[in-house]
Amino acid sequence: YITRFAIEELRLPKANMWDGEWRIILFDIPEKRGKARRAFQQRLKFLGCFPLQKSVFVYPYNCLDEINLLTSFWHIQSYVHYMETFIIGYTEGKIKRFFRF
Repeated sequence: YITRFAIEELRLPKANMWDGEWRIILFDIPEKRGKARRAFQQRLKFLGCFPLQKSVFVYPYNCLDEINLLTSFWHIQSYVHYMETFIIGYTEGKIKRFFRF
């Protein structure tokens, strides 16, 4: 119950200054875990992550602890990858507009 409450109340951090680094959340959750995949995907959207693709989301601030909490709640840690990068490619302008940078 406590963990479910933590998931429902979870918010991703926001900072006054962006460090120029993008956080990328990638996942390839198998169909047998489809309910968890859909819940994780919806939660990322709800939390304000940019959907780059169906299973690739982008966020501008460090959110590793929050992603770890979500993946452990749905037992999908082995299917989710978190990366940090300064270069995101030709869609960076679109993503910056999404986050109002």
